[in-house]
Amino acid sequence: MSTQFSETREQVFQRKFGDASIYSAHVQEAMRFNKLSSANYALVMTLLDAVLLGYTEERWKTGQQRIIKTLTDQLPDKHASHSDVANRYEQSISYLKELTLWPW
Repeated sequence: MSTQFSETREQVFQRKFGDASIYSAHVQEAMRFNKLSSANYALVMTLLDAVLLGYTEERWKTGQQRIIKTLTDQLPDKHASHSDVANRYEQSISYLKELTLWPW
């Protein structure tokens, strides 16, 4: 029984690590082509950590309440893409989805 359990844990670990590797490759590509702004970099790093840990979007949001609130309280950047949304958080998420950097 313990062998079966450890195999399952190993499989879960490898899946999470694989997901994080894929996500990291997307981040590197965005950075290589200068598409990832420094304003979004910290947010992306929290997302990478969430992917590595296998978090759901809800669990990630719980841990990032301060960042999310700060971005939600800001108006969107009118000089950036997706400026038609309600706030900077929605703008960041829309842009990250465009770059395939939104993991959910």
